[in-house]
Amino acid sequence: MAAPSRRRLLQLGLVGGALLAVGGLSLAPSRVDGAPPGLRLLNPREWAVLDAVAARICPGPPSARELGVAALVDQALVGFHPADVTEIKQALMLLENGLFGLLSAGRPVPFTRASPEQQDATLQAWRESPVLLLRSAYKALRNLCASTWHAQPGAWAAVGYPGPPDFGQAAAPALQPPQPPPAPPAPDGAPPPEVSP
Repeated sequence: MAAPSRRRLLQLGLVGGALLAVGGLSLAPSRVDGAPPGLRLLNPREWAVLDAVAARICPGPPSARELGVAALVDQALVGFHPADVTEIKQALMLLENGLFGLLSAGRPVPFTRASPEQQDATLQAWRESPVLLLRSAYKALRNLCASTWHAQPGAWAAVGYPGPPDFGQAAAPALQPPQPPPAPPAPDGAPPPEVSP
């Protein structure tokens, strides 16, 4: 496959910019409920969209909601580059946008207010979109949710993973702090000399 030309890259950039501009418009308010306290980088609206995405990508059992996947992703984003966090937040808001949903997937309501079938159809449309921005956004959101779900001990039994091996460490003796050397015996009943630790 040939590399895209500069003109094609410029067109893709303009399309992406237009999509993000449309993302600022909306037809209806988001459904924001149940956001956990202590979110680090996502606001409650962004968390609600990510929670809805995680619920469709990782239905379980156990479900992404049961494991708190969206809140765990929020914590993980602290270690991401700020530009990557900004792009993830923009993707969440574009996905939530009802006007963009109407234009791209025939869904005239925000993602958080859509039915599970509409949410699945929207995610599928992004996954197969001819627009690189949407395909990349889908892949990033899917990878974040799926990898976080799989990392939780509560999900291991569902996929037949027995957990990380301990390499015999459970039965190994605990490490002891270094002990000072024993004092030399004292000649003729004199007290032994003091040994500094």
